[in-house]
Amino acid sequence: MQCEILMIGSELLLGQIVDTNAAEMGRMLAESGINLRQKTTVGDNPDRIKQALSDALDRADVVLTSGGLGPTEDDITRECIAELLGRPLEFRQDLFDALAERFARFRFVMTENNKKQAFAPRGAIGIENPHGTAPGLIIEDERGVIVCMPGVPGELIPMLRDRVIPYLRHKFGIEAVIHSRVLNVCGLGESRVDAVIGDLIKSQRNPTVGVLAYPDAVRVRITARAGSVDEAEAMIDAVEAEVRKRLPDNVVGTGNTTIEQAVDVLFSARGWTLAACETNSGGMLARRMVTAGARSFAGGIVAPGVSNVFDKIETLQNQFHPDCVLLLQADPAGQATFVHFLWPGGVEDWRLNYAGTDERSQTRIAVTALDHVRRLLGKT
Repeated sequence: MQCEILMIGSELLLGQIVDTNAAEMGRMLAESGINLRQKTTVGDNPDRIKQALSDALDRADVVLTSGGLGPTEDDITRECIAELLGRPLEFRQDLFDALAERFARFRFVMTENNKKQAFAPRGAIGIENPHGTAPGLIIEDERGVIVCMPGVPGELIPMLRDRVIPYLRHKFGIEAVIHSRVLNVCGLGESRVDAVIGDLIKSQRNPTVGVLAYPDAVRVRITARAGSVDEAEAMIDAVEAEVRKRLPDNVVGTGNTTIEQAVDVLFSARGWTLAACETNSGGMLARRMVTAGARSFAGGIVAPGVSNVFDKIETLQNQFHPDCVLLLQADPAGQATFVHFLWPGGVEDWRLNYAGTDERSQTRIAVTALDHVRRLLGKT
Protein backbone atom coordinates (compact mmCIF):
# COMPACT_ATOMS: atom_id res chain seq x y z
CA MET A 1 0.00 0.00 0.00
CA GLN A 2 1.33 3.41 -1.03
CA CYS A 3 0.43 6.51 0.97
CA GLU A 4 0.91 10.24 0.36
CA ILE A 5 0.27 13.25 2.55
CA LEU A 6 -1.06 16.57 1.32
CA MET A 7 -0.55 19.57 3.59
CA ILE A 8 -3.08 22.31 2.79
CA GLY A 9 -2.69 25.94 3.79
CA SER A 10 -1.18 29.09 2.30
CA GLU A 11 0.40 29.85 5.67
CA LEU A 12 2.67 26.84 5.15
CA LEU A 13 3.90 28.10 1.77
CA LEU A 14 4.39 31.63 3.09
CA GLY A 15 6.51 30.39 5.99
CA GLN A 16 4.13 31.89 8.55
CA ILE A 17 4.06 28.62 10.49
CA VAL A 18 6.45 25.67 10.58
CA ASP A 19 5.00 22.39 9.30
CA THR A 20 5.62 20.12 12.27
CA ASN A 21 2.68 17.91 11.31
CA ALA A 22 4.39 16.37 8.28
CA ALA A 23 7.45 15.21 10.23
CA GLU A 24 5.35 13.67 12.99
CA MET A 25 3.01 12.05 10.49
CA GLY A 26 5.94 10.53 8.64
CA ARG A 27 7.37 9.09 11.83
CA MET A 28 4.04 7.66 12.99
CA LEU A 29 3.21 6.15 9.61
CA ALA A 30 6.64 4.53 9.31
CA GLU A 31 6.41 3.00 12.77
CA SER A 32 3.03 1.57 11.77
CA GLY A 33 4.37 -0.13 8.65
CA ILE A 34 2.67 2.32 6.26
CA ASN A 35 4.85 3.28 3.32
CA LEU A 36 4.85 7.05 2.81
CA ARG A 37 5.66 7.79 -0.83
CA GLN A 38 5.55 11.58 -1.03
CA LYS A 39 4.58 14.79 0.74
CA THR A 40 3.08 17.78 -1.07
CA THR A 41 2.23 21.24 0.25
CA VAL A 42 -0.38 23.39 -1.48
CA GLY A 43 -1.96 26.75 -0.72
CA ASP A 44 -5.64 27.59 -0.28
CA ASN A 45 -6.41 27.62 -4.00
CA PRO A 46 -9.21 25.29 -5.14
CA ASP A 47 -7.75 24.46 -8.56
CA ARG A 48 -4.33 23.67 -7.11
CA ILE A 49 -5.79 21.61 -4.27
CA LYS A 50 -7.85 19.54 -6.72
CA GLN A 51 -4.85 19.06 -9.00
CA ALA A 52 -2.63 18.03 -6.08
CA LEU A 53 -5.28 15.57 -4.88
CA SER A 54 -5.74 14.11 -8.36
CA ASP A 55 -1.98 13.70 -8.86
CA ALA A 56 -1.62 12.02 -5.47
CA LEU A 57 -4.48 9.59 -6.22
CA ASP A 58 -2.73 8.65 -9.48
CA ARG A 59 0.36 7.63 -7.49
CA ALA A 60 -0.93 6.30 -4.18
CA ASP A 61 -3.65 4.14 -2.69
CA VAL A 62 -4.27 6.54 0.20
CA VAL A 63 -3.99 10.31 0.47
CA LEU A 64 -3.94 11.89 3.91
CA THR A 65 -4.76 15.60 4.01
CA SER A 66 -4.11 18.09 6.78
CA GLY A 67 -5.92 21.40 7.05
CA GLY A 68 -8.85 23.16 5.42
CA LEU A 69 -11.61 21.65 7.58
CA GLY A 70 -12.42 24.78 9.58
CA PRO A 71 -15.50 27.02 9.30
CA THR A 72 -14.00 29.96 7.38
CA GLU A 73 -14.20 30.85 3.68
CA ASP A 74 -10.65 29.68 2.97
CA ASP A 75 -11.32 26.23 4.49
CA ILE A 76 -12.16 24.48 1.23
CA THR A 77 -10.85 20.91 1.52
CA ARG A 78 -14.34 19.37 1.64
CA GLU A 79 -15.52 21.32 -1.39
CA CYS A 80 -12.43 20.43 -3.42
CA ILE A 81 -12.78 16.71 -2.72
CA ALA A 82 -16.50 16.77 -3.52
CA GLU A 83 -15.84 18.46 -6.88
CA LEU A 84 -12.90 16.24 -7.78
CA LEU A 85 -14.74 12.98 -7.06
CA GLY A 86 -18.12 14.14 -8.32
CA ARG A 87 -19.74 13.65 -4.94
CA PRO A 88 -22.14 16.38 -3.77
CA LEU A 89 -21.66 17.93 -0.35
CA GLU A 90 -24.42 16.82 1.98
CA PHE A 91 -25.49 18.05 5.37
CA ARG A 92 -24.86 15.32 7.95
CA GLN A 93 -27.03 15.39 11.03
CA ASP A 94 -24.68 13.01 12.84
CA LEU A 95 -21.75 15.35 12.26
CA PHE A 96 -23.82 18.36 13.30
CA ASP A 97 -24.99 16.69 16.52
CA ALA A 98 -21.41 15.75 17.41
CA LEU A 99 -20.32 19.30 16.60
CA ALA A 100 -23.05 20.81 18.78
CA GLU A 101 -22.10 18.47 21.64
CA ARG A 102 -18.47 19.53 21.45
CA PHE A 103 -19.38 23.23 21.43
CA ALA A 104 -21.54 22.67 24.48
CA ARG A 105 -18.80 20.72 26.23
CA PHE A 106 -16.24 23.47 25.51
CA ARG A 107 -18.82 26.13 26.42
CA PHE A 108 -18.40 27.80 23.04
CA VAL A 109 -21.17 29.52 21.09
CA MET A 110 -21.78 27.94 17.70
CA THR A 111 -22.01 30.52 14.93
CA GLU A 112 -23.72 30.04 11.59
CA ASN A 113 -20.50 29.36 9.72
CA ASN A 114 -19.61 26.51 12.10
CA LYS A 115 -22.41 24.50 10.48
CA LYS A 116 -20.14 24.26 7.44
CA GLN A 117 -18.19 21.63 9.35
CA ALA A 118 -21.25 19.34 9.32
CA PHE A 119 -21.14 18.99 5.53
CA ALA A 120 -19.25 16.16 3.85
CA PRO A 121 -18.93 14.59 0.39
CA ARG A 122 -21.59 11.93 -0.16
CA GLY A 123 -20.64 8.59 1.37
CA ALA A 124 -17.91 10.01 3.62
CA ILE A 125 -17.21 8.36 6.98
CA GLY A 126 -16.92 10.81 9.87
CA ILE A 127 -13.96 10.63 12.26
CA GLU A 128 -14.56 11.75 15.82
CA ASN A 129 -12.40 14.67 16.99
CA PRO A 130 -12.49 14.76 20.80
CA HIS A 131 -9.82 17.50 20.89
CA GLY A 132 -11.51 20.07 18.64
CA THR A 133 -14.55 20.94 16.58
CA ALA A 134 -13.65 19.86 13.05
CA PRO A 135 -14.48 16.19 12.40
CA GLY A 136 -12.18 14.19 10.17
CA LEU A 137 -13.45 12.45 7.06
CA ILE A 138 -12.72 9.21 5.22
CA ILE A 139 -13.79 9.03 1.58
CA GLU A 140 -13.46 5.59 -0.03
CA ASP A 141 -13.54 6.01 -3.79
CA GLU A 142 -12.66 3.89 -6.80
CA ARG A 143 -9.63 6.15 -7.34
CA GLY A 144 -8.40 5.54 -3.81
CA VAL A 145 -8.96 6.52 -0.20
CA ILE A 146 -8.79 10.12 0.99
CA VAL A 147 -8.52 10.79 4.71
CA CYS A 148 -9.04 14.40 5.81
CA MET A 149 -7.76 15.61 9.16
CA PRO A 150 -7.65 19.05 10.81
CA GLY A 151 -4.42 21.02 10.64
CA VAL A 152 -4.13 21.80 14.34
CA PRO A 153 -1.37 19.47 15.68
CA GLY A 154 -3.21 18.83 18.94
CA GLU A 155 -6.15 17.51 16.93
CA LEU A 156 -4.40 15.86 13.99
CA ILE A 157 -1.88 13.74 15.88
CA PRO A 158 -4.38 12.03 18.24
CA MET A 159 -6.76 11.45 15.32
CA LEU A 160 -4.01 9.90 13.21
CA ARG A 161 -2.80 7.73 16.08
CA ASP A 162 -6.14 6.59 17.50
CA ARG A 163 -8.42 6.50 14.47
CA VAL A 164 -6.69 6.72 11.10
CA ILE A 165 -3.72 4.39 11.51
CA PRO A 166 -5.82 1.55 12.99
CA TYR A 167 -8.29 2.02 10.12
CA LEU A 168 -5.54 1.84 7.47
CA ARG A 169 -3.81 -1.17 9.02
CA HIS A 170 -7.11 -3.04 9.17
CA LYS A 171 -8.35 -2.04 5.71
CA PHE A 172 -5.11 -2.92 3.93
CA GLY A 173 -4.15 -5.89 6.10
CA ILE A 174 -0.90 -4.32 7.26
CA GLU A 175 0.88 -6.47 9.82
CA ALA A 176 4.47 -5.30 9.42
CA VAL A 177 6.13 -2.46 11.31
CA ILE A 178 8.91 -0.11 10.22
CA HIS A 179 11.42 0.63 12.95
CA SER A 180 14.46 2.92 12.90
CA ARG A 181 17.53 3.57 15.01
CA VAL A 182 19.89 6.52 14.69
CA LEU A 183 23.63 6.39 15.41
CA ASN A 184 25.24 9.74 16.18
CA VAL A 185 28.70 10.06 14.63
CA CYS A 186 31.30 12.72 15.52
CA GLY A 187 34.75 13.43 14.15
CA LEU A 188 33.92 12.71 10.51
CA GLY A 189 32.03 14.67 7.89
CA GLU A 190 29.14 13.33 5.85
CA SER A 191 31.29 12.56 2.80
CA ARG A 192 33.81 10.62 4.86
CA VAL A 193 31.08 8.60 6.58
CA ASP A 194 29.56 7.87 3.18
CA ALA A 195 32.93 6.66 1.90
CA VAL A 196 33.20 4.20 4.80
CA ILE A 197 29.66 2.78 4.77
CA GLY A 198 28.55 3.72 1.25
CA ASP A 199 28.05 0.08 0.23
CA LEU A 200 25.52 -0.36 3.04
CA ILE A 201 23.67 2.72 1.86
CA LYS A 202 23.63 1.71 -1.82
CA SER A 203 22.43 -1.84 -1.22
CA GLN A 204 18.94 -0.64 -0.14
CA ARG A 205 18.39 -4.03 1.44
CA ASN A 206 16.25 -4.51 4.51
CA PRO A 207 17.41 -2.90 6.79
CA THR A 208 18.22 0.23 4.82
CA VAL A 209 20.91 2.72 5.85
CA GLY A 210 20.85 6.49 5.35
CA VAL A 211 23.10 9.40 6.33
CA LEU A 212 21.97 12.84 7.48
CA ALA A 213 24.37 15.73 8.20
CA TYR A 214 23.78 18.13 11.08
CA PRO A 215 26.00 20.92 12.45
CA ASP A 216 26.90 18.90 15.53
CA ALA A 217 27.01 15.34 14.15
CA VAL A 218 26.40 13.01 11.26
CA ARG A 219 23.45 10.76 11.91
CA VAL A 220 23.36 7.25 10.46
CA ARG A 221 19.77 5.99 10.28
CA ILE A 222 19.14 2.25 10.12
CA THR A 223 15.56 1.27 9.21
CA ALA A 224 14.09 -2.23 9.22
CA ARG A 225 10.72 -3.54 8.09
CA ALA A 226 9.61 -6.62 10.01
CA GLY A 227 6.69 -8.45 11.52
CA SER A 228 7.30 -6.99 14.97
CA VAL A 229 9.40 -4.38 16.74
CA ASP A 230 11.51 -7.11 18.36
CA GLU A 231 12.27 -8.66 14.98
CA ALA A 232 13.15 -5.26 13.54
CA GLU A 233 15.42 -4.50 16.51
CA ALA A 234 17.31 -7.75 15.93
CA MET A 235 17.80 -6.90 12.26
CA ILE A 236 19.03 -3.42 13.15
CA ASP A 237 21.43 -4.81 15.76
CA ALA A 238 23.35 -6.68 13.07
CA VAL A 239 23.74 -3.62 10.84
CA GLU A 240 24.65 -1.39 13.79
CA ALA A 241 27.42 -3.80 14.71
CA GLU A 242 28.84 -3.52 11.19
CA VAL A 243 28.67 0.29 11.24
CA ARG A 244 30.41 0.44 14.62
CA LYS A 245 33.06 -1.97 13.32
CA ARG A 246 33.82 0.41 10.46
CA LEU A 247 33.60 3.56 12.61
CA PRO A 248 35.08 2.25 15.87
CA ASP A 249 35.94 5.62 17.42
CA ASN A 250 33.23 7.79 15.96
CA VAL A 251 29.86 6.54 17.19
CA VAL A 252 28.92 8.71 20.17
CA GLY A 253 25.63 7.01 20.94
CA THR A 254 22.16 6.21 19.65
CA GLY A 255 18.90 8.10 19.48
CA ASN A 256 19.08 11.47 21.17
CA THR A 257 22.46 10.88 22.81
CA THR A 258 24.67 13.93 22.22
CA ILE A 259 28.42 14.41 22.43
CA GLU A 260 27.86 16.44 25.60
CA GLN A 261 25.99 13.57 27.26
CA ALA A 262 28.67 11.10 26.19
CA VAL A 263 31.40 13.30 27.71
CA ASP A 264 29.37 13.78 30.88
CA VAL A 265 29.12 10.00 31.32
CA LEU A 266 32.91 9.67 31.05
CA PHE A 267 33.55 12.42 33.59
CA SER A 268 30.86 11.25 35.99
CA ALA A 269 32.21 7.70 35.94
CA ARG A 270 35.52 9.08 37.20
CA GLY A 271 33.98 11.49 39.67
CA TRP A 272 35.58 14.42 37.84
CA THR A 273 34.27 17.89 37.03
CA LEU A 274 35.09 20.13 34.09
CA ALA A 275 35.37 23.89 33.64
CA ALA A 276 36.00 25.74 30.39
CA CYS A 277 37.31 29.04 29.09
CA GLU A 278 36.28 30.04 25.59
CA THR A 279 37.76 32.95 23.65
CA ASN A 280 36.28 32.43 20.19
CA SER A 281 33.28 30.12 20.56
CA GLY A 282 31.02 32.55 22.37
CA GLY A 283 30.28 30.23 25.27
CA MET A 284 28.87 27.60 22.92
CA LEU A 285 30.60 24.72 24.71
CA ALA A 286 29.29 25.81 28.10
CA ARG A 287 25.82 26.41 26.70
CA ARG A 288 25.67 22.95 25.15
CA MET A 289 26.91 21.24 28.30
CA VAL A 290 24.34 23.04 30.44
CA THR A 291 21.53 22.37 27.95
CA ALA A 292 22.46 18.67 27.96
CA GLY A 293 22.12 18.60 31.75
CA ALA A 294 25.76 17.59 32.23
CA ARG A 295 26.21 17.41 36.00
CA SER A 296 29.97 17.09 35.66
CA PHE A 297 30.19 20.54 34.09
CA ALA A 298 31.16 22.97 36.86
CA GLY A 299 30.96 26.11 34.74
CA GLY A 300 32.74 28.27 32.23
CA ILE A 301 33.81 31.76 31.31
CA VAL A 302 33.87 33.59 27.99
CA ALA A 303 36.97 35.72 27.46
CA PRO A 304 37.04 37.20 23.94
CA GLY A 305 40.28 38.87 22.99
CA VAL A 306 42.40 37.21 25.66
CA SER A 307 45.87 36.73 24.19
CA ASN A 308 46.93 33.95 26.56
CA VAL A 309 44.11 31.70 27.66
CA PHE A 310 46.36 29.98 30.21
CA ASP A 311 46.11 33.17 32.27
CA LYS A 312 42.49 32.17 32.99
CA ILE A 313 43.31 28.84 34.60
CA GLU A 314 43.62 30.36 38.08
CA THR A 315 40.27 32.13 37.59
CA LEU A 316 38.60 28.86 36.64
CA GLN A 317 40.15 27.01 39.57
CA ASN A 318 39.19 29.66 42.10
CA GLN A 319 35.65 29.99 40.79
CA PHE A 320 34.70 26.39 39.96
CA HIS A 321 37.31 24.11 41.63
CA PRO A 322 37.30 21.67 38.66
CA ASP A 323 39.28 18.48 38.26
CA CYS A 324 39.82 19.27 34.56
CA VAL A 325 40.06 22.43 32.51
CA LEU A 326 39.32 22.90 28.81
CA LEU A 327 40.67 26.00 27.08
CA LEU A 328 39.62 27.15 23.59
CA GLN A 329 41.58 29.92 21.89
CA ALA A 330 41.78 31.24 18.34
CA ASP A 331 45.16 31.71 16.72
CA PRO A 332 46.17 35.36 16.10
CA ALA A 333 45.24 35.10 12.42
CA GLY A 334 41.80 33.74 13.23
CA GLN A 335 42.27 30.74 10.95
CA ALA A 336 42.46 27.99 13.55
CA THR A 337 41.48 27.12 17.11
CA PHE A 338 43.83 25.75 19.75
CA VAL A 339 42.34 23.36 22.31
CA HIS A 340 44.13 22.71 25.58
CA PHE A 341 42.92 20.07 28.03
CA LEU A 342 44.36 19.95 31.54
CA TRP A 343 43.46 16.76 33.37
CA PRO A 344 44.91 14.39 36.01
CA GLY A 345 46.84 12.64 33.22
CA GLY A 346 48.66 15.79 32.15
CA VAL A 347 48.08 18.36 29.38
CA GLU A 348 46.78 17.58 25.91
CA ASP A 349 46.84 20.03 22.99
CA TRP A 350 44.95 19.88 19.72
CA ARG A 351 44.75 22.22 16.74
CA LEU A 352 41.46 22.62 14.89
CA ASN A 353 41.98 23.97 11.40
CA TYR A 354 39.00 26.28 11.52
CA ALA A 355 37.69 29.21 13.55
CA GLY A 356 34.88 31.73 13.10
CA THR A 357 32.36 33.60 15.21
CA ASP A 358 29.10 32.54 13.53
CA GLU A 359 26.90 30.00 15.33
CA ARG A 360 27.74 27.15 12.96
CA SER A 361 31.49 27.65 13.45
CA GLN A 362 31.10 27.98 17.20
CA THR A 363 29.11 24.74 17.29
CA ARG A 364 31.77 22.96 15.25
CA ILE A 365 34.55 24.20 17.56
CA ALA A 366 32.71 23.19 20.74
CA VAL A 367 31.66 19.77 19.44
CA THR A 368 35.08 18.92 18.03
CA ALA A 369 36.85 19.95 21.23
CA LEU A 370 34.54 17.76 23.28
CA ASP A 371 35.01 14.89 20.85
CA HIS A 372 38.79 15.05 21.32
CA VAL A 373 38.23 14.83 25.07
CA ARG A 374 35.81 11.93 24.60
CA ARG A 375 38.31 9.98 22.54
CA LEU A 376 41.10 10.59 25.03
CA LEU A 377 39.08 9.48 28.06
CA GLY A 378 37.64 6.57 26.13
CA LYS A 379 41.14 5.13 25.78
CA THR A 380 42.16 5.53 29.44
